[in-house]
Amino acid sequence: MPLRVCLLVALLSSSALAGDWPQAAGPHGNFRVEGSAPVRWSGTHGTNVVWKTGLPQGGQSTVVVAGGRAFVTTHTPLTEMAGVAKDVVGHCLDARNGRVLWTCNLPGTRPMKMAGIFSDSTSPSPVSDGEHVWFFNASGSMGCWTVEGEEVWLREWTPRGRHHSRQHEPILQGDALLFVEVRDKELGGRIAMHRQPPAGVDVRDVWTYLHAIDKTTGDVLWAERTGTAIHNTPLVGRLADGTPAVVHGRGGGHGPLENPYGLSLTSLADEAPGKTLWSLELPRSSSYQNSHWDADLVYWIDGTDHVVVDTATGREVSRTNLTNGVTYRARTTDGGYETRTKYDVPVRRRTPHTNQSNIVVGDWHWFLAHDVHAVGRVHRTDGRVEYLEVPPGVVRQAGQPDREWGRGDRIRVTNVTGQEFATADKRSSGSGWGHVSAASPIAVGRHLLFPLMNGTCFVVDANAEVLDERALLAVNDLGPGLETWSLSSYSFADGSLFARTAKAVYRIGVTDKRP
Repeated sequence: MPLRVCLLVALLSSSALAGDWPQAAGPHGNFRVEGSAPVRWSGTHGTNVVWKTGLPQGGQSTVVVAGGRAFVTTHTPLTEMAGVAKDVVGHCLDARNGRVLWTCNLPGTRPMKMAGIFSDSTSPSPVSDGEHVWFFNASGSMGCWTVEGEEVWLREWTPRGRHHSRQHEPILQGDALLFVEVRDKELGGRIAMHRQPPAGVDVRDVWTYLHAIDKTTGDVLWAERTGTAIHNTPLVGRLADGTPAVVHGRGGGHGPLENPYGLSLTSLADEAPGKTLWSLELPRSSSYQNSHWDADLVYWIDGTDHVVVDTATGREVSRTNLTNGVTYRARTTDGGYETRTKYDVPVRRRTPHTNQSNIVVGDWHWFLAHDVHAVGRVHRTDGRVEYLEVPPGVVRQAGQPDREWGRGDRIRVTNVTGQEFATADKRSSGSGWGHVSAASPIAVGRHLLFPLMNGTCFVVDANAEVLDERALLAVNDLGPGLETWSLSSYSFADGSLFARTAKAVYRIGVTDKRP
């Protein structure tokens, strides 16, 4: 079946025009949407919580909303928590009241850590067009159901070993689902992420690539040619001449096999699906970021530099250091702020930004810092760099005053029944800054939402002329501090925010309830 590609703003069917959030990156595929969302909420106090529905087991996928229904995945409930799992459950909820309407099962073949700081089996988020929903299991299956719960098809395979990073979010593009998989499914299932294949095997056969999967049958239509690291979040858009395309990258920790490191632009046009339009080599590049771009420019973080690339040619236009000589609005011991100019931001790892925490809004490319607790931004064209130091998180408990996340604070990662993910990644009990594949931020109108693993969410004014303390509008939570865990992005539909933790799904709107 040919891949039919529609105009980007109409890709996600008429349901997107009704205020849906039908995939992880939103209706326009860039984590941005116009509208007005609540600025303040609290899962602890119930402030602006329209409804809350408990989930039978943990998970990481974003809640997607289409046609008045909300979709999310969890692990299959376990009698004993083993710390690893391979089977996933898809859930359909009534978006109006949170009632669970139906569930379905997606079996897996390769177990993964539960609540890992980079991924687990539930990391890929569902996709819906308002008539069907597609659920994914990173342990080796995907399937299509009608929104009434009737199975249409189920596809299974064995994925490549080691973790499958949460950043391979599925994208609905016309009649195809874009998804990252190993090329040779049989061989790839026997090769770990960073292991070389046996002698005589073409290493490209065990690379991971963006695949186009027929949404109606589950058949593979094509795969791109340059490779896509599992750390990367590819994003779709259009060139100035109208050609639909996707930007995707290679590189990252543990020496991904896909080479050379850098980024590529691949065509999604009917006449040349999967064709490489250009590929830029960036040897230091780590691809654990959202691949933001527009008709003119691609925006990329290469080590400690911000790189701007010409979309048409793939040539580097400008390069700005994100750590040296920046403007830094620092917190003081007396609770105030001071501006430090020509400040050098400390960098202990390869990048100054927390993985996947980047988003382009207006004239700025925003991100969460890696080694300091700060929101950063770089001007897309003139290269100005600003940071605003923020609290590392909020510990909010009913009947107690708020306090900041402290150095010794650790999350007890549990599901709704109190089962603890005992043998999961021990790093999962941290705050969510730095060495973690963070939930991607979203923008609703002028408001930027930056979620943390500890359930905190910063709301920042994207229109702030100066990045100072006035730009930080609210510090919100999704439940009691040290008991709440989430590596899921927010979504916005029908005037409300939707979010999830390891325990529950929330609909957040403007209500009369006060803390």
